[in-house]
Amino acid sequence: MQIIVVGAGVTGISCAHSLLKRGHKVTLIESASSPNQGCSFGMAGFMGALSIAMLCSPFKGKAGLASVFAKTRRLGWDMSLSHMKFLRSLANSRSADKWKKDSQSLIELARYSVGLTEFEARLQDISFEQTYGLLRLYTNETVWEEAHKEEEARKGGEWLDAEETKRLENSIEVPDLLGSFYMPQELSGNGSYFSKQIQMLNIADPDLTMMYHTTVTKLIKGENGKITGVETDKGEISADVVVLSNNLGAKALLANVLDLPIAVVTGWTITAAIQPVNAVPTHSLQFENKDILITRLGNRLRVCGRFWLGDVSKDVADKTIEELYQAACKLVPQSAVWTDTTNWSGQTLIHPDSLPSCGKTSLEGLYLNICHGLNGWALSTGCGELLADVIEGKTPAVNPELYSPERFAKKN
Repeated sequence: MQIIVVGAGVTGISCAHSLLKRGHKVTLIESASSPNQGCSFGMAGFMGALSIAMLCSPFKGKAGLASVFAKTRRLGWDMSLSHMKFLRSLANSRSADKWKKDSQSLIELARYSVGLTEFEARLQDISFEQTYGLLRLYTNETVWEEAHKEEEARKGGEWLDAEETKRLENSIEVPDLLGSFYMPQELSGNGSYFSKQIQMLNIADPDLTMMYHTTVTKLIKGENGKITGVETDKGEISADVVVLSNNLGAKALLANVLDLPIAVVTGWTITAAIQPVNAVPTHSLQFENKDILITRLGNRLRVCGRFWLGDVSKDVADKTIEELYQAACKLVPQSAVWTDTTNWSGQTLIHPDSLPSCGKTSLEGLYLNICHGLNGWALSTGCGELLADVIEGKTPAVNPELYSPERFAKKN
């Protein structure tokens, strides 16, 4: 088949790679001058399957719009009317049962995907600055006690008290540390570096046509509404199948075409260099219920953990960067040169259930690989294989209905 993949971030590159391995002819279209210019560059680091990031925590009690306004430190939002529909869907996704089901579905896909990424890295002899092991650190007694009650939190790891935690990770300096939950198999690494190496393999494939500096402006419909290609600023391109893996660009292309609950989420990171004198963490670190995440990427440390739904003011952006900086200085003060950080901000799409749209749409010939939210790096390889199976009419290793864009249409 002749297949167009729009978007050369980590998810688009992985999708193209899966399709090329199966013998399809792929045209990969990217509006930027090189791959990985968005979240694949600035956010990609942690990819632990058991600690995959949901948009919000579950609401204990009856779900409803009021639950959205329950205190959460990880997510903020503006109150524009355009977000009310999304916030209502988000509220329904926060009921304890729904959240647990969606979380399990996300973990299933992440486990599948991370396993494939590790296999591909070994197969192609790719190193992507891997670090194994995650420490979830607690300083708040209420959060510490609640975490012990969560059944899922006991899987894949062990509880450590403060003394055991500091023996395992001597880079941390937190005087009020209560303890941690240690997950030795959780993985982090440089997603941008990995996908660039995969893209080098793609470029060597004669069945790939690579188009940078090219913007897709419209989906082309043929007879019976079938999508037959795309219109770009360089002309029309025909194909048997079109895959949108371009997130922000996909939202504009889907306007008045598909009605999906989608919101734009802004994320921030700060990155600091590691010097020989620094006490460098040997694990990825989460600080109090996933609010702050620190990962090592080679000779750098990256910190993230605050997200915003909707438009972002300069005051919010400045405050968020300062919060990340203060948290890093408090948690691992000697681990990097925090007086000289590189700050980054980027946006991605997300669904209220935190699951991606990966599969066939109601429009024949159109497939989606978008809305990975905060987890694009972790889900990229798995979504590429899942989508390739769906396109070829095969049965994927994970249940495709859980991630299908049509899961929203069925409710309307």
